[in-house]
Amino acid sequence: MSLRVLLALFSWALAGPGTAAPISEVTAPEGKAPWTGLEARDSDSDFHFVVVTDRTGEHRDGVFAGAMPKIDLVEPAFVVSVGDLIEGYTEDRADLLEQWQEIDGYVRSLRAPFFYVPGNHDFSNEVMSKLWRERYGPSFYDFWYKDVHFVVLNSELFSAVGRRGQTIPGPDTQKAQMAWVEQVLGQDRKARWTFVLIHQPLWDYGDRIHPDWRRVEELLGDRPYTVFAGHIHEYTALTRNDRRYITLATTGGGSPMRGIDQGEFDHVVLVTMTDEGPTIANLMLDGIRGPDVRTAAGRTVMSAMERALSVEPLVQAGDLFREGAVRFRIENRGEGVLKVRGTFESNGQIVPVSSGYSSEIPPGGEQFLDVDLRAVKPVSFEELEPATARWTLRMAKPDGSPAELVETSWLFPEKRFACVPVDGVIEVDGDVGEWGGLRFHVGARPASGGSDRSAVSYDFDVRCDDSFVYVGVAVRDSDLYLSEDEVGRKQDGVSVNLDARPDPERSENQHFFTAAMNGSTRKMIITAIAPVEPKPDTVFDTFIGPVPDDALRASRRTAEGYAVEFAVPVAALDERQGRAWRAFRLNVSVQDFDADGRHIDTLWWRPSRMGLSTTPVPGSGTFVRAAD
Repeated sequence: MSLRVLLALFSWALAGPGTAAPISEVTAPEGKAPWTGLEARDSDSDFHFVVVTDRTGEHRDGVFAGAMPKIDLVEPAFVVSVGDLIEGYTEDRADLLEQWQEIDGYVRSLRAPFFYVPGNHDFSNEVMSKLWRERYGPSFYDFWYKDVHFVVLNSELFSAVGRRGQTIPGPDTQKAQMAWVEQVLGQDRKARWTFVLIHQPLWDYGDRIHPDWRRVEELLGDRPYTVFAGHIHEYTALTRNDRRYITLATTGGGSPMRGIDQGEFDHVVLVTMTDEGPTIANLMLDGIRGPDVRTAAGRTVMSAMERALSVEPLVQAGDLFREGAVRFRIENRGEGVLKVRGTFESNGQIVPVSSGYSSEIPPGGEQFLDVDLRAVKPVSFEELEPATARWTLRMAKPDGSPAELVETSWLFPEKRFACVPVDGVIEVDGDVGEWGGLRFHVGARPASGGSDRSAVSYDFDVRCDDSFVYVGVAVRDSDLYLSEDEVGRKQDGVSVNLDARPDPERSENQHFFTAAMNGSTRKMIITAIAPVEPKPDTVFDTFIGPVPDDALRASRRTAEGYAVEFAVPVAALDERQGRAWRAFRLNVSVQDFDADGRHIDTLWWRPSRMGLSTTPVPGSGTFVRAAD
């Protein structure tokens, strides 16, 4: 027997405020009915909106733009941001206008209204703050919809990123923002819910919580509220003050995209406001996830695994490597059992004596593992290529589900290298022919994204005289992407990182953003050199110190690729070391792009002390005076 079911909704006027209208016209069968109920979950006070998160900070083309039509498919009442819409970090108005016009084009394609929120990439200097006011009005504001209060705050007025305790100058001030917050959150009007939208997660900076943020929380008091932020490019949901605080991942912003357990994925958030409160869904390319897709407890488990593995360098001497070892310390800082499995792979030069390792480490436990290495034949330390250790670490999350971390370590012996005195004269002109040969060879390296190896290789050397420390690099690359319209990081070129601080600071390893926030990167000498003069890197340069005024650098094309030279004044090393320099730490890397501008890999001489994909080695790449 066929059933005709005619579904219609009563109007709001008939149903009454705050109630769901029943499904009103039903041709009901006798006895059992093929439905579970007739109370439609569709109160007139319900609505839903979308939150988009960071687009920039090394944005990936097409992701944010591609999210716009997908947002239209879920028909939100409106869309809100948590900032970092443009790359910014420049005082060039024409450039900024072009960037904002691009974003405006994306968001104006939406059928729903879009609310802008400033992030550090949108609001990093006085020119940008004035342009924000000119284009979008105030950088902090509020609005109401169906008795729900939305409060937009400017985190860059609390404390600018990379400039702790400083605020961005311009027409908006932190004093004015806090006076406004006192007024807006102190008013008598009752909200059935409050949403706070801010870029930086000011509550998640350990013991460095800004006192003004604590005052915001005091004013929020016991009202029901939820806070959304971005900036970190890692999703974390946590409970604070018995309320939900969510730091979002990315909508196209820079990310290793390692997956859910690391909180690294592209998404937008669909929030449905009901009489019982908000329902939060993460809409991702590979599915729909709830608000607890990655919690603070889950982050703690991943953090414990990320910090479990460290290298304790065993420094060797002599000219040739025959045999030695790499020592790993594996420490369980979590609350569950840590399961570790490692496989060790030869590279044709170095052969690990053992093929693998497997162990379970209880909470609070640690193990030391020496991976013995033998050379196929004696080889100079300067020409050694690393063998590879591939690790899989597993630990149960609080809900019992498994968390997994995959990590790569390079297997090579460490040595303190001599900075060889200059024999004759080095002219810094990009011609390394006068060096008489370059000692260090960099070829087969495990790619940062997996097990593939880049076809690019290079040689380099380091020389010293009374005035300069010289670095010369010869790159073999037949497929170059070079552009004066791109920054150095986004085309083929060489990067040099020289750290002349005294130990222990010099030998320590920190993630780039940690080092940038505590000022370490400003004490290093970091530069990128390409065969063409690149566009100024106003974003990256914000977080590193200026190259010394007397430094010299040059580059030129060669038959095999290109060569670069860089000379750092000895006085700059002496200043950082607090005496006549005795040692410095150096790393060299080559960016490899194809001719279409697609990034293939970054080939490091030593594991990056600031990266995520390869285990860094304390003190790796240390050079000493030849007499020392």
